[in-house]
Amino acid sequence: MGRAFWQLWSSSTLSNLADGVVKVAFPLVAVTLTDSPALVAGVGVAVTLPWLLFALPAGALADRVDRRAAMLTANVVRASALVVLVATVLLGSGSIWALYAVALFLGAAETVHDTCAQSILPQVVPRKRLSRANGRLHAAELTANEFIGPPLGGLLVAVGVAAAFASSAALWAVAVGVMLLLQGRFRVPREHRTSLRADVADGLRFLWRQHLLRTLAVMTGLFNVATNATFAVFVLYAVGPNSALGLSGAGYGLLFATIAGGSLVGALIAERVEQRLGRARTLALGILGGALIVTAPALTTEPLLIALGFF
Repeated sequence: MGRAFWQLWSSSTLSNLADGVVKVAFPLVAVTLTDSPALVAGVGVAVTLPWLLFALPAGALADRVDRRAAMLTANVVRASALVVLVATVLLGSGSIWALYAVALFLGAAETVHDTCAQSILPQVVPRKRLSRANGRLHAAELTANEFIGPPLGGLLVAVGVAAAFASSAALWAVAVGVMLLLQGRFRVPREHRTSLRADVADGLRFLWRQHLLRTLAVMTGLFNVATNATFAVFVLYAVGPNSALGLSGAGYGLLFATIAGGSLVGALIAERVEQRLGRARTLALGILGGALIVTAPALTTEPLLIALGFF
């Protein structure tokens, strides 16, 4: 793949590992700052809202700027935001509102970083290796963000809130250092100058005109609303001696890791299932599996059965 790819791969993996730690750490910290289910759920909304608001602008931005520079800036912003949050925790002035503010910053920066990480790939590897490189990058991101990061985040929160946030800040800082090793300019030449607003509007029009893409976008959006609504308050249901599941922070992280395990297995067998069932039926099967993730906690309070449903 070449040195440049592995530098990108390493930096992106470290960044996604930090994302995975924060993903679990934030709701675990939120329940220590407030007893309000609505405010706890708001933390999850604050983390995911930037993807809804900035996904298209981030794509247009990636076509206008040096993508390496954008990724570096995003990680510097994320590390700096967590350093500020660690300082408030150590000074005893942490609040749910500070958590909201940092969650919004992290979500916006993650949107820019991950969009540019995918966009920069054709500039790093030859076209004939692009599919393999994309698969390796996606697998590493999934493993770090969903499989390793969540249980690690739970363990770190058990050690201390400051330890969890400081660890993520350190991971982003190291990711910046690795990305600095990647040499070159990664800005795509543009033949015609258009405004960011015009590019976003063009993207929306293109999406709306494509029946298949429009259908998939609506389906994915509804699925994300359902899962995000569930997991926004799941920490209240799962963590603590008085909760339904009675899990520790580490157990909560491990439970989330089962989703990633199922995703990895699904990715490995998806092609064979599609060949046997067809694309439409395979997609429908995936939707049913997603529904099981949402409904499993409502059907049982046995952590192992819920983990099986998540898988």
